[in-house]
Amino acid sequence: MAFEEYDDYEQEQLVKEWLGNNWFTIVAGIALGIGGLWGYGKWQNAQLESSHEAAAEFAQLKTTLAAADTSATAEQLEIYEQRHGSNFYVIQSRLELAGNAVSDGDMEAAKAQYEAILDTKPDQPIAELVRMRLARLLVAEEDYVGAAQQLNLVTSDAYQTMVEEINGDIYAAQGEAAKAHDAYQLALNAGEGYSGKQIIEMKMADVKANQ
Repeated sequence: MAFEEYDDYEQEQLVKEWLGNNWFTIVAGIALGIGGLWGYGKWQNAQLESSHEAAAEFAQLKTTLAAADTSATAEQLEIYEQRHGSNFYVIQSRLELAGNAVSDGDMEAAKAQYEAILDTKPDQPIAELVRMRLARLLVAEEDYVGAAQQLNLVTSDAYQTMVEEINGDIYAAQGEAAKAHDAYQLALNAGEGYSGKQIIEMKMADVKANQ
């Protein structure tokens, strides 16, 4: 199954989780902005100039990514990260590089990108999304212990459907059909609105036949 099938749902949950965790910061920021906007000007101009520079360089990076030149992109990304730090653009680029590597069958390169993101200690929602993608990749490589370790670090309710589905995949691959069936059932119970519901139901039918 292609990992990309999960992307839209994952990202939707990422946004929900981020908003849930950061609502106070958002509201406080609006309040401070209304009350103290006049004192914010010089700092904002400096940040804006830096942001424009980072965005312009990222546009060049995206061009390299679109050309599917993995080695050139990785090299350019390292230079970009040295200049601007590990910002959202870097994370997005590493996710795309990992996806390209998976498509090319280069699991080691994909793992390296996921691990590079985790090394920067990103916010919890992003870290958990990356851990789930890494767990799926480890399942594909039959590293079930490593996959389970990654899943154990995903605690957000927003991702429990996918966590249980991957747990089911681990059990199924290990020949534990009953445990796999239970995990898939938990995934369905938690997965209201999940676009992959039919896939889970198919997996349940497969493991039920093997019980």
